[in-house]
Amino acid sequence: MAQEAADAKINALSTELKLLRKGLGIQAKTLPGVVGERLREVCGVHEGDNPGTVRGKVVDTLRRLIERLPEPQQETARIVLGFGTGANERYTQRLELLGTGADRNVRTMQRRADDVIYLIAEAAYGGPPPFEGVSAISQDGPWHTSALAVRLNLTGAAAEVFETRKVVSHVAGLSEIDHAISLARPARTTGQPDLSGLGIDVVAGGEVHSVRMVSSSRVAFNLRPPRPLDAGDQHEFFFRIRLDELPAPFYCCTPEFWCERFDLNIRFDRREPPLRIWRIDGDLSKDAEDPLPARKPLFLDNAGEVHTRFHGLRPARSYGVGWQPAS
Repeated sequence: MAQEAADAKINALSTELKLLRKGLGIQAKTLPGVVGERLREVCGVHEGDNPGTVRGKVVDTLRRLIERLPEPQQETARIVLGFGTGANERYTQRLELLGTGADRNVRTMQRRADDVIYLIAEAAYGGPPPFEGVSAISQDGPWHTSALAVRLNLTGAAAEVFETRKVVSHVAGLSEIDHAISLARPARTTGQPDLSGLGIDVVAGGEVHSVRMVSSSRVAFNLRPPRPLDAGDQHEFFFRIRLDELPAPFYCCTPEFWCERFDLNIRFDRREPPLRIWRIDGDLSKDAEDPLPARKPLFLDNAGEVHTRFHGLRPARSYGVGWQPAS
């Protein structure tokens, strides 16, 4: 009986997803009004949610579910639901993208679309709800970070940081993303600081404005994407940051809003490897630098690098790597 109930839930959600994929799919203006009961349950949609919040929760949840699928089915699922396709591509047009080579039989493509919809529904009930414990936090703010990848290269005291950050909008018309970094040495606080003079370059993904010092060693600025983002839209920024020295022997992400995933790779100077390395996982920001608390040790690989990954980063908590310098 339990299996029959589970199958009934999966089939009901599949039916709702097939209705949602019609027309422009997740890009349709009418999306908030066609979300069925099962999908609302899976996405954590509440009665009082406004249309923008409903759209954001549905789009974000479906994207998470797609990421649970086997790799070969992920791209099919994105096309079927309208992720990353043209703004005016309707379902029948997107369906044609599923054909490969001479295999463009409509029935075959429809079957692939139906199969992947079922897999998404199965994923929704096959593990912890993708939005459980996240909705209240990730929606608390105009945006959140879905993926952050940082590569830190250390040469002596100098550091070069390559940061790729993908953000998800929760609101319609999001035109600015706040960002800030800490500097090793106090900077002058009079006048408008120059990012390039501080060693910060925005390589791709938008432009910077409103550069300001928020403390003697912390600079904040606003990122402007090429176009305003609608609720559920994703956008990626890429930075290069060059510092004469790090503020302290650790590197952390301390998000202002929810961050889904953080990948950190640090390449240490092979001439002066650290004596000890540890993982900082959800510490209060004031405790991140403290080497005394017991933490999980990390070890260099043969290339002199250390890599660690975090999921579900909470606002105002610090996540990263600390180390004890050789000298």
